[in-house]
Amino acid sequence: MQSIKWGTIIPLIGGSAIGCYKATNIKPEYHLSYSAFDANEKYLTDYWKDVPRIVLDEGGKIPGGDIDFINSVCPCAGLSQLNTSRSKDTREGKNYWMYESARRALGDVRPKVFWGENAPGLFTNSGEYVRSKLKDFAREYGYSFSLYKTDTQRHGIPQRRVRTFYFFWRDSKPPILNYFNKRPPSFAKYIQEIPDNATLQDKFNIEGKISESFDSYAFVLRHLETTHKEFVKNNDEGSIHSIFSYLAENDLLKSCIDWIEKSNLEETAEHRRLKSIYKKIKSGGRFMDASPGYYYNRTNAIVGRTLTHLIHPLEDRGMSIRELLHMMGLPHDFEMPDRKNLNVIAQNVPTCTAKDMTTQVLEYLNGNLELAEESFLMQNNLKEETVLCEHL
Repeated sequence: MQSIKWGTIIPLIGGSAIGCYKATNIKPEYHLSYSAFDANEKYLTDYWKDVPRIVLDEGGKIPGGDIDFINSVCPCAGLSQLNTSRSKDTREGKNYWMYESARRALGDVRPKVFWGENAPGLFTNSGEYVRSKLKDFAREYGYSFSLYKTDTQRHGIPQRRVRTFYFFWRDSKPPILNYFNKRPPSFAKYIQEIPDNATLQDKFNIEGKISESFDSYAFVLRHLETTHKEFVKNNDEGSIHSIFSYLAENDLLKSCIDWIEKSNLEETAEHRRLKSIYKKIKSGGRFMDASPGYYYNRTNAIVGRTLTHLIHPLEDRGMSIRELLHMMGLPHDFEMPDRKNLNVIAQNVPTCTAKDMTTQVLEYLNGNLELAEESFLMQNNLKEETVLCEHL
């Protein structure tokens, strides 16, 4: 096959695009995007200064010529588990960029494959209305359509991050993609891969020692007569992975509060929060946990509180920005000057997952994959099974 030509539309910070590059060893022809994503995409355009970014709502024109595939990471707020809106109209409005990028890619570029990543909900009953819309696009523009549910930890990075990839194939039937189950190293081992000369190792999501910044954690280590490393390693199993929840689960909240008061420590927001949590639990209520999160083997998805409150598994500190970027598989020379916009790291696709998905697109383009019997296919990589195969 001749050299691959590919591009992106709404690549955001760039994890998916860099994953495509790792599979093809070729940079994209261009990034198509919109002014709404200028800030998000600055990191990628700074990293690949030689790749043009075409801003479609500012008069940017899509270059002519055949393109093998277009990759996208459009925002998925409408299907995100973090979206609590019960209004279908509100949720649907948050899928605008997914639909807009599909229209422009399928209608104006007409690549052999257009594909992107979205929330796990796209694969479930809650995502049926979005799937229907995407299937409408497939029919309108002459493509077949498929979904592929997977988890980052099955692609080599120790992060539980379940997501759905969607594919439009300029073919009457979609290919049957291969399954992946690469065994990742432990979280503790994986972050030690970062070279000493990598930047951003002195900027953290939480400043200072955790046991000095959080009296609750100082109490835990003192009560158990253990070290930070031993505590994290010995308490990695089960569903509890944060300090406040650990105290609540082990009936230690009152002891912790008493210890803080007897130690004559200055009352802080943390102390007041612990008292509030204790009262809620005593009355049968539940609480929102915003305390440091700890993992040794696998982290939860690097989003929200996990992003901002994750602590190092071996050292009594938070995570450096470099370590957080590494948890998304981003190169060690990928820069992010400060922590003000830390959340853009979460608006991303781990490069390992994107690389594996790109290999399947390449296999299809090379004619190496069997085609499905019908024009719509759903595959679940977590169970390595075909969930649905039917006509669009």
